[in-house]
Amino acid sequence: MIESKKTSSAILLLLLGGMMLLSACTSKETGSGGKSDGKNTETRGKITSTIYDRGGVAPEEGTMISNRWSKWINENSPVDVSFVSVPRWESAQKLNTLFASGTAPDLILEYDSVIKNQLYTQKQLLPLDEYIEKSTVYKGMLEKYPTLRKLGTKDDGKLYEIGRISDVIPQHIIYIRTDWLKGLNLEMPKTTEDFFNVAKAFADGDPDGNNKKDTYGANLSFVGMMGVDAMFGTIFNANDKNPWILDENGNLVLGWDRVEAALQFKKKLYDAGIVDKDFLTDGKGDKAKLDFTTGKLGIWGSNGPDAAAYSTLKQNVPDAEIAALQLPEGLFGSFSPIIGTPISMNAVVNAQAKNPADIIKYIDFMMSEKAIMVLNNGIEGEHYKIGDNGCPTVIDPDKNKIEKNYSGDFAMITGGITGKCASYNLLLNPIEPKEQTAEGKAAYEISKQFAAAYQSAFDAYLDPSRPMVSIIPNAALPSLPQTLQINQTNGFKTVYDIIAKSIISGGSYTAQQAIKDAKAAWQTSNGAKVEAFMKEWYTENKDKTLLTKDYYDFIKKNNE
Repeated sequence: MIESKKTSSAILLLLLGGMMLLSACTSKETGSGGKSDGKNTETRGKITSTIYDRGGVAPEEGTMISNRWSKWINENSPVDVSFVSVPRWESAQKLNTLFASGTAPDLILEYDSVIKNQLYTQKQLLPLDEYIEKSTVYKGMLEKYPTLRKLGTKDDGKLYEIGRISDVIPQHIIYIRTDWLKGLNLEMPKTTEDFFNVAKAFADGDPDGNNKKDTYGANLSFVGMMGVDAMFGTIFNANDKNPWILDENGNLVLGWDRVEAALQFKKKLYDAGIVDKDFLTDGKGDKAKLDFTTGKLGIWGSNGPDAAAYSTLKQNVPDAEIAALQLPEGLFGSFSPIIGTPISMNAVVNAQAKNPADIIKYIDFMMSEKAIMVLNNGIEGEHYKIGDNGCPTVIDPDKNKIEKNYSGDFAMITGGITGKCASYNLLLNPIEPKEQTAEGKAAYEISKQFAAAYQSAFDAYLDPSRPMVSIIPNAALPSLPQTLQINQTNGFKTVYDIIAKSIISGGSYTAQQAIKDAKAAWQTSNGAKVEAFMKEWYTENKDKTLLTKDYYDFIKKNNE
């Protein structure tokens, strides 16, 4: 049974109110008015900047480089900025082309540390120390959060990367259909063997009661694959490769035994018909998400809380119930999936930039309260209003879907809002509507159910006794010398291709043979030299850099 359109809209209003990234707690005029004060008395600088393009801009909004938010930035920033579109999942190729042709923008906004490290080793980046010294906002952030400077500084002792501070919250969440568990008289899986048995029952036991074999137990695309990796204490998949672990002597090594164990388990899931056979073509997990929201997938890996997916699931399957799955214990212990980093280094500057001082002015503006408010919440009175809880609340989710929801990538360097108006707190603490209509009551009940499911992720994944997988977070991985960086990139790609082939090849290509072939390919790519570099770097820098174990200190401070 599908819920009424009015009820669905009400649900979205409540859930999307909590989804507004980095929403702020105060009402302040943030309209798209004229230029900043003083702009008539001095020449405005001009810079260029990359912007991710995810293909999500509606035609009536323009393009990713020319739309209401790019225009708002230019109307309010102290400098003029021209944006250069970079496909989100092809940024390495696009940036390589731009730098090779000498047309790379001044400011590079990029999450991938491998890409930024490669640009550094190629001497394509500008040290920023002297310019940040004249900064206002960002200089203050460096003083307040010294780890920002530590992570932004390269091995030559100079500062290259710009970062932001965020609360530590679950990033990858493995949701499980608890109503299916109840219906099949099953318990939450505690071990990887339990996980297999539960997923098998979800695939074969007709959990949706339609007398058809049309359900999947789990997914191996995108976050689903990462979740399986994490059960075995490793990260090695199509989207992320960080297989470094500590051996019994505390040395950093490549954990081949964990990669092999994870591969064996993936093959077991695949061979048993538990997962979609076409998972390799589902790069961003869109098919798996569709299966979950239509009630055909029992265990799903989500990138973030995804309240909208839950809303869709409840529209399609009103009796559905979910919770976050504490990762089952595997051969190497108990772990948690990726949690959000407290510090994210998201920007670097082209060494050929003509106006570095203007770039820093722009960064200061983008970290201002005004920019944070607008780029994450929209314009007050158009996209949000201040709700009963004193926080921004979505006015019209359908309008925001077109006009607002693509603006997040403009806010890559804005920083986060903490406290009661942080997006995660809005999801965890829904506000009961004053008007007690039938639709409002139904929507509030849905939002309370999702709050409980989301809270279970905090309970499951932020416990240091089940540490986040990996030793060094991606953002803190070192810059390898250029040749070694190429060796690692090519070697890791070859290793993953071998692993992917083995998953779908049944008994004709065993995990043992695949890992044997992978090790040989890795050595051909100078893997031994990469391993030696990583071991030495960790020994010399483990007390100077951010490690995943340090995340729990941030969590403790936030809870004090």
